[in-house]
Amino acid sequence: MISESTVPNQPSDPSVGLLPNVTVWTPEIDRLCATVARWVRLDLPGGTVYGQQRNGKTRAISFLEDGIDTVLGYSIAVLHWIVPEQIESKQTEREWQQEITQQSGCPHIGSRDLAVIRRRCHTHMVDLTMSKGSKRLVIVVDEAQNLTRAQYGYLIHCYNALEKLGIYPFFLLIGQPELRNAPGSWREASAMQVLGRFFAREHIYRGISCAEIAAVLTAFDASPEDEQEPPLARSFPAAYAGGFELANLAPQFVEAMEMVMKAHNISGGLRLPMQYLRSSLLELLHGVLDRKSSIDQVNSAMVFNALKEAEFFKVLAHYTDVLPEPVSAATA
Repeated sequence: MISESTVPNQPSDPSVGLLPNVTVWTPEIDRLCATVARWVRLDLPGGTVYGQQRNGKTRAISFLEDGIDTVLGYSIAVLHWIVPEQIESKQTEREWQQEITQQSGCPHIGSRDLAVIRRRCHTHMVDLTMSKGSKRLVIVVDEAQNLTRAQYGYLIHCYNALEKLGIYPFFLLIGQPELRNAPGSWREASAMQVLGRFFAREHIYRGISCAEIAAVLTAFDASPEDEQEPPLARSFPAAYAGGFELANLAPQFVEAMEMVMKAHNISGGLRLPMQYLRSSLLELLHGVLDRKSSIDQVNSAMVFNALKEAEFFKVLAHYTDVLPEPVSAATA
């Protein structure tokens, strides 16, 4: 067994860290892309994706933007809007329109006439879609739990305007679990137009299951496009020269997760959010470097401690396979 202390073990750019800050593929991302592609093929006007924080929903959108063409088999344009929190004061319709116009990539947001800003935005969206050689446009509305009742109306207006201009829009609402409660309040208001457009189909975006940890660790080892070796090969050259790969640590991660479930009396499946997997993996790797030991010596107890240091134990209840039922407006 070769100790990593016998060779240099620093990344080429220490400020980047041991793992580059890139979006890593997960099987959950594949399921998201396949689900959205199926909805688009059915000519649905929209759908909803919800899941706990730290599962990587927002980062998964970049995969959706790049990969949905391949899944569908034809070109499609994708826009990504992020809805800000509106705790202090809600956006006016003008502020909303200027925000989404800018987020759509159109710089011309200055006008006293709201209708002019709308028209510029819709024209820009049509041009963007046509530039892809397509008539289909997916608009991802991220942090959709922040949408106000009025803003749902703005989305419907945008949908109708694009449709009149010859574009087939699809609105994908992505947000935290409280987004599940929206249909209950809309039913109380008899707003079936909103339910039919945005909440007829839903998908749960979950963390990483124990069965998928090996595949995700393999994705962490994927070489960047401009490099010939995995990111960690610079920090652990002896181990990687000897055939080591991160997927070798999958059994230790799985056993550690089983230890966590046993210690906290969790009977159902426990998912590992991407952020906590990344943080615990970094805790583990830095520990190996600090001790000047070999990465081959990592065991499940060390992974268990790394999960604890990453603060995963404080949020376990949110990442089981059993999700609470949505709260209706009458009981909220």
